[in-house]
Amino acid sequence: MGKIRSTLDIVMERTRGMSMSREDRDRLREKELSDTARAWVQKYLGNRMTWEDISTRLDSAGQDRPLLSTLLKDELASDIRPGNDNERPIQALGRLCGVDRDRIMTIIGSHEQELNNRMTRHLELLKTRLEDEGIRGTAVIPNAAQDPSWQDVVREAQERLTAELRALS
Repeated sequence: MGKIRSTLDIVMERTRGMSMSREDRDRLREKELSDTARAWVQKYLGNRMTWEDISTRLDSAGQDRPLLSTLLKDELASDIRPGNDNERPIQALGRLCGVDRDRIMTIIGSHEQELNNRMTRHLELLKTRLEDEGIRGTAVIPNAAQDPSWQDVVREAQERLTAELRALS
């Protein structure tokens, strides 16, 4: 009777002699570091990790420190939302990039102002559309948050804000 082999034995036999290319190893390492940065930011924002903890781990990252710093900056920038309480990510982003809080707040403020201006124009557009459909009156208040085109505007504004914050150095 034949020998019963485990799945691991079969996989090991079929992959013997195979190796990952340099690019594949680099991509895998970058993904691991990205996951690490995301976890650190989530813990930091959830008050389960201090900035000093992150700084200590970052200092011990060795040759991965530059990439890990960039990934941390990207994660922190992605978590900043116009109109939200952004104090912790702003504080961490400032420390990581060596940028003062006022500069970051100015960037966020300009994006919030632009979004508010666009909201006013969008509400007028929605009100005009409703009037064209015969829906009018003082009690009519358009709901921009439910409008798919407004959601696209917000997503686009968030992407521009994140890109500008990621460019900080």
